[in-house]
Amino acid sequence: MKRYLAQVFVMVGALVVLSLTVQAETLKKRYTYDYKGGSARRASEARAQSQARKDFLADFLVQKFSKDIVDNLREDIDVALDPPEEYLVNFEVKSTKVNPEETQISITVEGDMNLPAMVSALVNNKVLSFGEKPPRIMFMPSHRWDNPKAAKTLRAMLFDKMKQAGLQPVAFEGVTEVTSVQGKVTPDSIRILAKTALQYKADYLVYIDVEAENKPASVGGYICDGNFIYTIMRPNDNTILGESVISERGSGSSSMLAFDRTLDAVAPTLVTQSVGQLYRSIFSDSDVIYDTKQLKNRIDLTVYFKDTPLQTQAIIKGLQSLGCTVDMGVGGAADRMTIETTMDELDLYNYFNDAAFETTAGGKFKTPVIDYGENTISVEIVKPGAPPKKPVVKKTAPPRKPKAAANTGGSKPKTIVLSLKNTVRPPSYVQE
Repeated sequence: MKRYLAQVFVMVGALVVLSLTVQAETLKKRYTYDYKGGSARRASEARAQSQARKDFLADFLVQKFSKDIVDNLREDIDVALDPPEEYLVNFEVKSTKVNPEETQISITVEGDMNLPAMVSALVNNKVLSFGEKPPRIMFMPSHRWDNPKAAKTLRAMLFDKMKQAGLQPVAFEGVTEVTSVQGKVTPDSIRILAKTALQYKADYLVYIDVEAENKPASVGGYICDGNFIYTIMRPNDNTILGESVISERGSGSSSMLAFDRTLDAVAPTLVTQSVGQLYRSIFSDSDVIYDTKQLKNRIDLTVYFKDTPLQTQAIIKGLQSLGCTVDMGVGGAADRMTIETTMDELDLYNYFNDAAFETTAGGKFKTPVIDYGENTISVEIVKPGAPPKKPVVKKTAPPRKPKAAANTGGSKPKTIVLSLKNTVRPPSYVQE
């Protein structure tokens, strides 16, 4: 199948660790509007400032999507993000200047935009979609959740939010390895969490730890001070995409009731903030496309004679850089994977014969094609200049497949669709 990319969206810079406050991104802009002086001066200035808020929000979205997408879906976006004040964490008019003729006013404004909240609103209002193959999200509580019922209650709230957005939740029941993860996430525990999540074929992991201190209250009963720490991870490459701590206090006639009330108080903020950051993480990992149905090819790839899993990872990253989606199959004497791509067999034939790869450890290798068939291709990993160990099947290059035309139907797109750039679910290739 072929996919028409409206624009590849790339987040600039590294994702930062979340603070305890609302997450925001700062923007500064200047706008010029028509102006009437005299008795209409105040009304003109108020209208200009009101319009500046809307234009400011639109300009921010253009930075995150593309002008084409924002223009085509302007009405849907305006409805989803109304009122815009909810997404302006701060908004300040830095200066105003009226021209000598008093016919125009220039306004310089600066504000902080709550991107996770904006993405959440676009998702919940069906303007933003996660497509036909939504990311799989795994929720995992730490071993310090003494009350499994409380953990499941929080999971239910998170899953409800995710299902509304079209994500695919993965349950944590049956997971046993994470009992060795002690409290906050460390480099060692990252590998354990990533391995567990990949075993369940999860694209993202929401790991929630809790620190609860119960103590008797002077007026009777108990007081519970709780710190709830969530971590958003992409297990495919052991990357932490965001962390935050949310604190709350609750009281009750017993220590358990005190904890339950603490959880009840913190849950709305915890769910909204963690899911918003999850949306943002998915957004930054994705290609932004229209919902026009296009054709892609599914081609089975077999890779022979690898020396290290890092070589397989290098091939996967190379394919992903071409816009391919890769799913690992069951290994054995060779690594097998399925590629979903706009390329055909001839494209991949030329790519693998010409490509030169390098692992993170510095090892270089080539991947000559040793065989191919209908929707299948086989390559061998060899050192530069070395011949393949496996006999090469004597064939000419595969024929070019006709490209399918885009099925636009003559109508503008109705939804922005995210397609993961980093989609690969290898059951046995976790970075060490």
